[in-house]
Amino acid sequence: MKRLITVLVIAAFAGLLALPQPAAASIQFGIKAGGNMAKPTGADADDPMATLKSRVGFTGGIFFAFNFGSVLTIQPEILYTMKGASYVALDDSYTDKLYADYIEIPLLLKLRIPSPIIQPFIFAGPAVGFKLSEKHEREGVPFGDVLFKNNDYGAIFGAGLNLGRSFMIDVRYSLGLQKVKNTVEGDVQPDFKNGVWAATIGIAF
Repeated sequence: MKRLITVLVIAAFAGLLALPQPAAASIQFGIKAGGNMAKPTGADADDPMATLKSRVGFTGGIFFAFNFGSVLTIQPEILYTMKGASYVALDDSYTDKLYADYIEIPLLLKLRIPSPIIQPFIFAGPAVGFKLSEKHEREGVPFGDVLFKNNDYGAIFGAGLNLGRSFMIDVRYSLGLQKVKNTVEGDVQPDFKNGVWAATIGIAF
C-alpha cells in the first residue's frame, strides 16, 4: 500500500506537469506557510505513565494549482512539516520529546464553490512523507536508537477560502496511515501513527 500510494502521487504529479497548456484552463504556482499541531494516534500513542502533549510547529512549502473550469482544482504540494509529540510524566519527573520533521507531498482534489470574490472549497487526497530529521530526548538529553521510519503515508482532508485569485487560507487534518515507529526485534509493531492539524495562508502567482 505504501509503495502504491508513493508511485501514484509521483506519477500524477509528473503527469500534471506534462499537461499541454490548452488542456488546463488555468495553472498557478504558489507558496504557503502556517502553523500545525501534531498529536500521534493509534493504540500505542498513549503512555499510562505520562500525559501526551501536542507538538506545535511550522508547515510551509510550494504548490501547483491546476484549475479546470470554475469548480475543479487538482493541487499537488511539496511541504515541510513538523510532527511528533512530547510526554510529561504524571509526577513531573521527566519530559520526553519524540519529534520528527518531514517533507510531505500531498496530491489534493479541490472542489470550489464559484463566486466572484470569495470562493469556499473543500479538498482531500493522499500524501507521502519522507523523514528529514528526528529528535528523541529526555530532559534535553538524547537517548535511544533511531525511533521513526524513514517514510510515512496518509490522507489529507480539509476546507478553506480563495480570496480573489491570489490569496487563500485553509485548515486541514493529516491522518497518518503508516505505523511510523521502528519495531524492536522480537516485539510487535507499535500502533503509533502521525496525526496533524494545520492552518495555512497561501499566495498564488
